[in-house]
Amino acid sequence: MGTGSCSTSTSAGERKNGEDRVLSHGDVVLIRSDLAVLRGPRFINDRIIAFYFAHLSADLGDDLLLLPPSIPYLLSNLPDPASVAAVAEPLRLASRRLVLLPVNDNADASVPEGGSHWTLLVIDNTTNPSGPRFVHHDSLRGAPNLPVACRLADALRPLLLQGDSRRRATVPVVEGPTPRQNNSYDCGVYVMAIARAICGWWKNGHGHHRGGDWFEAVRREVFAGSVKAMRAELLQLITTLIEEKAKASSTSEVNKTSNTD
Repeated sequence: MGTGSCSTSTSAGERKNGEDRVLSHGDVVLIRSDLAVLRGPRFINDRIIAFYFAHLSADLGDDLLLLPPSIPYLLSNLPDPASVAAVAEPLRLASRRLVLLPVNDNADASVPEGGSHWTLLVIDNTTNPSGPRFVHHDSLRGAPNLPVACRLADALRPLLLQGDSRRRATVPVVEGPTPRQNNSYDCGVYVMAIARAICGWWKNGHGHHRGGDWFEAVRREVFAGSVKAMRAELLQLITTLIEEKAKASSTSEVNKTSNTD
């Protein structure tokens, strides 16, 4: 996985950079080169993950939170616990049942296209009666992103059990069973596919009662074939949303013209 394969902190100005915007979806702006990334074989960037997480979040309610990559990256790189607490306060992490956080291994925050691997860290407050845990999903053998995920978990752990310093140390990081990618560039697609499996498991009602987890859903739904198909599915989703927005805009213009006649 070459350095610079995964974008983690692209600014709004850099997103323009002379490129055509193709879709605004919530707070995410996709540009034409993002479509080329999806056509592959290319590494997935932060915009595409942020877009898909926003799409998944549309009808999930407040108990399950999916964060765009920029937020966990920021939380991992803040200088002190007070800064982490201030940034995380609006997220209400301790009150959520599940929080999905994309993890990137970019070691230099000054390099906007840095990093070479995506994984998924989940704050799980659904399955363990004794308290929350972190579950890490890494599609590469040996879980090379585990130290990066643990740094993020260390930053967030005090927020999950506020006022109970004895129990903070008992919020473990465990490796969740994760299908292995069979190439060097699909890590980001695996993150999105695993997130989709978790959201499906949640919406089917399995996450609303203590006991059990989403691991079987990930084993069943995430594999090389489904990951390959997901690129095409995302392209179709983006195309559909572009067409819907264009139709809505055209209808609005027609209505404005009619009202002025």
